[in-house]
Amino acid sequence: MKTIIRLLKLVWPYKKWIALSILLGLVTVGSGIGLMMTSAFIISAAALHPSIAELQVAIVGVRFFGISRGVFRYLERLVSHDTTFRLLSRFRVWFYQKLEPLVPARTLYMKSADLLQRIIGDIQNLENFYVRVIAPPAVAIAVALLMIPLLGMFHFKYVTIFLIFFAIAGTVVPLFSLQLSHGLGKRIVGLQSELNIAIVDNVKGLRELQVFSGTQKQQAKVDALNARINNLQKKMHIIDALNQGFITLLMFAAVVTVLIVAIPAVTQGNLKGVYLAVIVLGIMAAFEAVLPLPTAFQFLESNISAAERLFGIIDSKPMVENLPNALEFTDKNPAIEFDHVVLQYPQSDEPALNGLTLEIPAGAKVAIVGPSGSGKSSIANVLLRLWEFQEGIINLNQRDIRNFTQESIRETIGFVSQRFHLFTGTLAENLRLVNPDLSDEELLHILDIVALEAGDLGKIANEEILPYWIGEHGSMLSGGQAQRLAIAQVLCKNPRVLLFDEITANLDPATERKVMDRLFATFHDRTIINITHRLNIMERYDRIFVLQNGQVVQQGRHAELLQQDGLYRHIFTVQTEQAGIG
Repeated sequence: MKTIIRLLKLVWPYKKWIALSILLGLVTVGSGIGLMMTSAFIISAAALHPSIAELQVAIVGVRFFGISRGVFRYLERLVSHDTTFRLLSRFRVWFYQKLEPLVPARTLYMKSADLLQRIIGDIQNLENFYVRVIAPPAVAIAVALLMIPLLGMFHFKYVTIFLIFFAIAGTVVPLFSLQLSHGLGKRIVGLQSELNIAIVDNVKGLRELQVFSGTQKQQAKVDALNARINNLQKKMHIIDALNQGFITLLMFAAVVTVLIVAIPAVTQGNLKGVYLAVIVLGIMAAFEAVLPLPTAFQFLESNISAAERLFGIIDSKPMVENLPNALEFTDKNPAIEFDHVVLQYPQSDEPALNGLTLEIPAGAKVAIVGPSGSGKSSIANVLLRLWEFQEGIINLNQRDIRNFTQESIRETIGFVSQRFHLFTGTLAENLRLVNPDLSDEELLHILDIVALEAGDLGKIANEEILPYWIGEHGSMLSGGQAQRLAIAQVLCKNPRVLLFDEITANLDPATERKVMDRLFATFHDRTIINITHRLNIMERYDRIFVLQNGQVVQQGRHAELLQQDGLYRHIFTVQTEQAGIG
């Protein structure tokens, strides 16, 4: 019930559109009732051979209701679908707004396919909540109220009979449907998520599956999930057919009961015979309003399950939140200081940063090195406010980083990771995604800084580099080209601090030196922090921090560290020997 109330709150801003749709649904069914009742009157009265003048009003009524039913049905579909699309749009925007502050901390352990299923499939599932859950019961109640005066004109006993069978069809049958389909909707939603995950795994790992002859096994898994979903959907359709049959049975039961009561009234002269068919056909037409109700209850469980999956994510509290009085960080060149910072990730036994202390002066060129798992990337996580550290303090120009808004921190620090995303499109489109106001000349200058030139992209002319199509997620680029484009994206926003995390992992040593030399020359007055495991061109850095187990175990310049018998010299020696062997 709580989930339904939350969904109703989400659709409340569109209450006027929903009310209009319900009204149109009422007049559509009402037109059908009017058409059947006036048609029945004309046919019955015509058997008595009256003058055409006596039937004139009924004839006009048939024409009006016949035309209006089609018009109102069209308008009802138009408004209901428009409202549905508006609601889906609102759901997607609402979910994204709630999800964004949770990334990456609260979604770290979620599979991308499962998250995609929630964003697309579960939200799409919620369209049934309006079309099949909100509107049909409201229309059915309105039709029941409409039939009270219509049948009451003849006798209240017809109203009573109608309401009894109409109520059974509108409550007992849907509840019976809900009982029969209990658990099916939730299982279908869950299996659809599993199927999406399996399909995405197939696509992403197709090359590995082919190499290790695992395609048949993975395909069998997809086929099994698909078969289970089909079986559950088949059961849902069977239940739906039973529902329609029960409602039709109740409709005829209402008709027979009314006939049993009305025929003696006709023979006794208490009811005109021409009205017998009018009452019967009016009742039959009114049952159109309860036909969608079992389906509404049948899909209610899947709607609630989809909503709970969405709420299950967005109800998480963001790992990092702005303080109520957080300020915008506007300093042009910040000095950065870590003072005994401790960061421990959930589900981890050991802290990633264990009392980390280091200072980076404004404008300094700094390298952070160390073995895998030493806490290098965790420095970027806390500095960008993606994760909240548990102890210690991080200062920007001697002010606590938590006093500033997350958005202003990320505007100050330009971050390039070894994991990045390129959008399907051209080079220029990917760059202007960051800064739409940049001219072609400025874009070309940025591409020159990262050494991404026309000659690297095949036989294309220099003027063709900006409109060069990079393919889906940059598939037309090599790993090194894609990495340089990711660097160029960050440079487009002209950050005050450049923070790199393994940005040269896919570059050969010559290209790496060229890119870093150009970055150092162009941004000589900016702070550059390079997190890397490759000890290349280390002589260019003002200071090198060596991390191990989340702590700084050595620091100094390249030549100084080589003089010490420590971790840095060991890593440098190993890499030099490996390069020599290569």
